[in-house]
Amino acid sequence: MKRRALLASVAAASLAPRARGQALPRIAYMSGRSLAADGHLLDAFKEGLKTTGYVDGQNVAIDIRWADGHYDRVPSLLGELMAAKPAVIAAVGGNPVCVAAKKATSTIPVVFSAGADPMLIGLVSNLSRPDGNLTGITLWAGELDSKRLDLLRSLLPQAKTIGLLMNPTNPGTAQELARMTEAAKTLAMELVVMNAETSSGVDRAFQAVPEGKLDALAVAADAFLINYRDRILKLTEARKLPAIFPAREFVTDGGLASYGTRWADMYRIVGSYTGRILKGARPGDLPIQRPNTYELLINLKAARALGLTVPAIMLARADEVLE
Repeated sequence: MKRRALLASVAAASLAPRARGQALPRIAYMSGRSLAADGHLLDAFKEGLKTTGYVDGQNVAIDIRWADGHYDRVPSLLGELMAAKPAVIAAVGGNPVCVAAKKATSTIPVVFSAGADPMLIGLVSNLSRPDGNLTGITLWAGELDSKRLDLLRSLLPQAKTIGLLMNPTNPGTAQELARMTEAAKTLAMELVVMNAETSSGVDRAFQAVPEGKLDALAVAADAFLINYRDRILKLTEARKLPAIFPAREFVTDGGLASYGTRWADMYRIVGSYTGRILKGARPGDLPIQRPNTYELLINLKAARALGLTVPAIMLARADEVLE
């Protein structure tokens, strides 16, 4: 009898993890970018989630979809994720993903990472007490584009004609372009808008501008463009075109300069907000957060390849200089 009781106890213990696994709360992680481009940000999300006591595969299950830069795939991918009845949706990797998540559900909590002003693109109507089922972070990325233009002037005082690579399908693009146009006017620069919304469109955007027309390039803060940073870097290198980028990953991958926030830090907040909601917090109790600090990166190897001498004042201002 004792032996049978022991065997039954062992059998029950071996079944317990499986039973717990069936009852794990589910997180839907929807990114507009790719695993290759943003795998490190998924890791940061999991780190933030862990601070609230949740670990993927132990007491929570994360279902992941990558749109690989194709925003038109997001609604169907979200549909796949919602079929598993997630407790929370993490909508990251582009403003269109956030907007699609809002359209997809009014009941499941959504934690987003938006580049634009969440009020401007219709996600929430209040930043301190978000309404409805959404909360998250804003990188306020579009607001930084004019600052990047100013930094580009400091890097290249003689630059007059600047290419502006943008994604016209990104919500908030019109307002972003208006800000950049005004900033360029103030700096006595001419903007040449280069629109790209597909991978082949990136090549066409460069091909449409004659060789030698541009003095420099500014890349707008857009998830699709960041996803295709390898191609953009190859095209700027081929033209020996100085460029400033919206994310440090461009510079660590060989680009000249970037100005923005550390996205990994922000994704940790998305993860922690997701965990807090799993613990019972309401989205309206979690204010929209934005970065407190921004960083300037300069790649001296890239500068040498371009035949540029970075002004000493820019090196002094840089938060990180790559040799």
